[in-house]
Amino acid sequence: MNDNDLTVRELLTHPQVQGLVNSEDVKRLTHDLDESEASLKDPLYIRVLFGTGAWFSTFFLLIFLAVARVFSDSETAIISGVIFLAAAIYLSKRSQSTFLTQLSLSLAMCGNVSVLIGASELLRTLEFSAVFVAHFIVCVAVYPFYANSIYRFLSPLALSGIAAAWIIAEEAFSFIHLLVAVEVFLAGLLLLHKKPCLFLAPLRYASAVMLPATILFMNLTQVDLWRNNFNEPLWPSSLLLTGSLLFLYWYLTDVSKRRAPWFILTVVSTLLLGVLTTPGVLVAIGLLIIGYAFGDKILTALSYVFIPCFLVLFYYALNIDLAHKSWVIAGSGIVLLVVRWIAGLCLRREVSQ
Repeated sequence: MNDNDLTVRELLTHPQVQGLVNSEDVKRLTHDLDESEASLKDPLYIRVLFGTGAWFSTFFLLIFLAVARVFSDSETAIISGVIFLAAAIYLSKRSQSTFLTQLSLSLAMCGNVSVLIGASELLRTLEFSAVFVAHFIVCVAVYPFYANSIYRFLSPLALSGIAAAWIIAEEAFSFIHLLVAVEVFLAGLLLLHKKPCLFLAPLRYASAVMLPATILFMNLTQVDLWRNNFNEPLWPSSLLLTGSLLFLYWYLTDVSKRRAPWFILTVVSTLLLGVLTTPGVLVAIGLLIIGYAFGDKILTALSYVFIPCFLVLFYYALNIDLAHKSWVIAGSGIVLLVVRWIAGLCLRREVSQ
C-alpha cells in the first residue's frame, strides 16, 4: 500500500469530504465499521481457550528450564530471560492473534522473572537491591517496545512490591515514607493530565495502584501474620499526603475561586484530617477527587474498593491502641460529615443568590 493511501476513517474526516458528509453519517459509518471489525474476531470462548493454551505452554517451558538447571547459573538465566523478552516483543509485532498475544505476554513474564533470578544469583550479598535494579532496567528497556497493556501495568507495579520486600527483609521501616513520597510524586506527574497519553496509560494506572498498595502494606505488617514489629510512626506520610492534597486542590481550582468559602473549608478540613486520621483515608480522598475531576471511573472505583480494605487492616493493626483507632475513625467521620453539612449550606446559599 502506498504511504499516501487513506483509511476509511481518514477519508471521512478529510477536509474535502467533510462538506459532503454530515456528522451523523460519519458516526453511523464509523459504528458500522467497528461492528464489522468486531465480527471478524474469534468468539470469546475461542480466545479464552487460545490464551489458556499459551500460558500452559509457557508453564511447561519454565518447568523444563528449571529441570535443566538453567536458573541455577546466573549468566544463563539472564541470557535466557533476555531471549524470552526479545521473543515476546517479536511475537507482539508479528501478529495480533489471541494465541500469539497471550504467548508473548507469558514469555515476557517468564523472561522478566528469569532476569531477576539471574541478578539475585549474581549478587547474593545485595539480593533485593540487585533484583530492584535489574527489574528497573528491564522495565525501562522493554516498556517502549512491548505494547502490551497488562505487562506495562504489572511491570512498574512490581517495582513497588520489590521495594516493600526489601523494607521487610532489612527491617528498614523508616524507608516506607520515602517510598510513599516517590509514589506520590509519580502519581501526581501521571494522573494530573487532562489529556493523558495513551502510551503511558498503563503506567498511569500502575502509579494509582502503587500508593494504596503501599498503604495497605504498612497496615498488613502490623497484623498478627507478621512478627517483625512495624513500629514506625505514620505521621511523616500523613504530613506528606496532606500537603499533596492541598496542592491537588490548588491545581484543580481556578484562581478566581481560591478565596471562595468552600475552598477555605476544604483546606481547613484537610488540615484537620491530616492531624486526626491516617494516610489511608487521605489517599482514598485524593483518588476520589482525581477520579471525579477527570471523569475517570477506574480511579473512582479504586478509591471505593481501597477504603474498606484499608479500614479492615487498620482495625486489626497490633501496635495501635484500640481507643486510638476508634478516635481516628470516628474523628475522620465527624470531620467529613460536618464538612458535608457546611458545604450543603454554602451551596444552597449560592443557589438562592
